[in-house]
Amino acid sequence: MTKREFVIKKYPEKSWSISRVKTIKSCLREYYYTYYGSHRGWEQEASYEQKYSWRLKKLTNIWLAFGDVIHKAIKNIIDFKKNNIDKEIDVDAFKEFVRTNLNIIVKQSSRKDSILRWNEYPSGNMLLEYYYDGKLEREDILEIKERIEQCVENIFESKTFFDINKGEYLDILEVDEGNFDYFFHEGVKVFALIDLLYLDNDRNIVIVDWKTGKQNEEDREQLLVYLLYVMEKYNVPVEKVKGRVEYLLQGEHVEYSFTNEDVEHIRNRISLEINVINALLVDEKNNIPKDKDTFIMCDEDFKCNKCKYRRLCKKERVIIDEIT
Repeated sequence: MTKREFVIKKYPEKSWSISRVKTIKSCLREYYYTYYGSHRGWEQEASYEQKYSWRLKKLTNIWLAFGDVIHKAIKNIIDFKKNNIDKEIDVDAFKEFVRTNLNIIVKQSSRKDSILRWNEYPSGNMLLEYYYDGKLEREDILEIKERIEQCVENIFESKTFFDINKGEYLDILEVDEGNFDYFFHEGVKVFALIDLLYLDNDRNIVIVDWKTGKQNEEDREQLLVYLLYVMEKYNVPVEKVKGRVEYLLQGEHVEYSFTNEDVEHIRNRISLEINVINALLVDEKNNIPKDKDTFIMCDEDFKCNKCKYRRLCKKERVIIDEIT
């Protein structure tokens, strides 16, 4: 197999995802910075705004970091159990893994020179809470500690872990591969970042989505996106694919079967939302966005106070106020 040449385009490749559309609905300026303004911001010759928005884009927050560490830990134990079916997992060691990895992220973010280093060139992790406020709130620290206990205990009580732990499956197909798998819909890339995919004893392909937060109405919609990917990649009919969302905070799971109507629904949704994405472009083929001023800034404090790009927007608002 020959290595494919990696080419950085002037404008980013067009793609669709539920999170992308969610950002459009939340704040058009955040959408602009995330998907267009920050593109190629890592390059030496990039503009100030490109560089700054790229650095801000790479910020995370304690809740996302917590979810990422939990997912990483789950992947590790599933990979281990595949080849060590008779060995048990130490729950306390699992918790310690989560705590240690979160502490590393906090330490990277809280060093005296961390913000200066990040602004020069971001590497490692930087929590939004430290970047903007210089600290984590005490109530957030206590909440994270409680969630570690709840989520880890519930992982080991989950339906999915029972199947994997007892070998109640025929094959594990994918485990949080991290390689940004995708398929195309009407020529537009659709990413499918699946946590776990396995073949159960009835030869159904089971899609598992681990959630560390609260239930959301989009959770089933996300499974439908994964459904399209699975049907295409593994060439299976819709009735042979099952979905399961594991809500680790609540210790609950919801299982889904799918129909051809579900397939039609999600395809129609993607098509309609690609039209929304295209409406914000001056060139659909090359994914060239309209002028930045088209992407108006949000005017809701509760959103802005949690946004990565608040510093960029604040600077622009000051300039606007001075002009007017």
